[in-house]
Amino acid sequence: MANTSRIKRLTRRDFMKVTAGTAALGAMTGGASLAQAQNLKGTFWFNQAFQMDNFQKIVNRFRTAQSKADLDFVLVPQNQIATKLATAIAGGDVPSAARMGGPELNSQFIDRDQAVALDDLAPGMSDLDWIPAIKEAVSRDGKMYAMPVNSGALCFIYNRDLYAANGFDPDKPPATLHELAEISGKIANPSTQTWGHYVLTAPTAQSGGQWFEHILWAFGAKLISDDKKTIIMNSPEGVEGMEWYRHLIRDQKSMPIKAVNENQQITDFLTGKVGSIFGFPSVLARVAAAKFSAQTAPRPAGPKSATIPVGFGTVMVFKNSKTWEAGWEFAKHIGLDADNDAHWTVTFGQLPPRYSYRQSPIWTKYQASQPLVQAYLTAQEDAKLPYTGPGVREIAARTGKAIEAVAFGNQTPKEAMDNAAKDNQVILNRVLRRRG
Repeated sequence: MANTSRIKRLTRRDFMKVTAGTAALGAMTGGASLAQAQNLKGTFWFNQAFQMDNFQKIVNRFRTAQSKADLDFVLVPQNQIATKLATAIAGGDVPSAARMGGPELNSQFIDRDQAVALDDLAPGMSDLDWIPAIKEAVSRDGKMYAMPVNSGALCFIYNRDLYAANGFDPDKPPATLHELAEISGKIANPSTQTWGHYVLTAPTAQSGGQWFEHILWAFGAKLISDDKKTIIMNSPEGVEGMEWYRHLIRDQKSMPIKAVNENQQITDFLTGKVGSIFGFPSVLARVAAAKFSAQTAPRPAGPKSATIPVGFGTVMVFKNSKTWEAGWEFAKHIGLDADNDAHWTVTFGQLPPRYSYRQSPIWTKYQASQPLVQAYLTAQEDAKLPYTGPGVREIAARTGKAIEAVAFGNQTPKEAMDNAAKDNQVILNRVLRRRG
């Protein structure tokens, strides 16, 4: 009978137990080649708390499909993975593999030389029909260092009922960011805790990474120069992008003055008291189950661009784990099988990472039944990779603090962007010097 035991939640106390346990498991399998390995044991870290019930379905399918490897599946939330992985690496007790969300987190550990080169295990893997921007994000010197298992794009999600109740045609979502700000201000009513549109304002790398970089693109700005040596986010166009945030939050009172991360944003949206958000497809199952009518659309265009960031998640296998072989078994089970990957993407409400995987019967059935997903497939045609180069995590975190300063009225957009650009240049210079 397949082992379908529940997934653990990693508390601080459990973290020490798990890493110690991983070391013990590594002693059992250390030195075994892939050809010799049988009954591999290891640990896998999963990063999305709200998807735990869905992830259990993935675990059950993996355990039913094969008997070569088994893993302890442990919840480590996305905002804790970087810190806990760094601690595990420093202590020599690294999980076999982990689900890594987004370009910043993947780049952080690929560039620290922590990931297995997967082309060495599956020759020709880089030649498969991966979405180009995703392949680029996880590749170095012609090899892929993480297994893409899902993709996405950032789209506009809005509450049709709230739009209609405020006199707006729910079949005509805002076409531009400026129109969005104006509509959101008219929907917002702080006295009834009804809000127009949310953006991320928590002082974190999440807020300051791709969730903000697409706004820079919208106004014709860039985070960094083409040669990747100079921070240019505080150009007049970049300041204009931050001014859009300020106008939305401070003038239009479109959202409450508080630190909002991705989880807080979707939680508040599902109350039915928020007109719209930007979001990746991982939230679509929850949106579809909401008690109000919701719809998706392309992100409203900026004055200069409608391009949005490509989203993706991977399974990263860690080269310094004593049990990495078990992690590879899970990675290839998902990423190199069309139906298994389709099961993953459908279960989580995401998009396939390879174009050919859209032909899986599992995916085509889901696409036909889920109208909210079509906007994402269309938007992905004009999606690109945000900055993933040296210092990306620190730079994004510092930019997140600039967003918070503007949202709370502590700095003007120009002050916040100038200060962040100065600090980000210091970060970039330091990282570039260290790399030689």
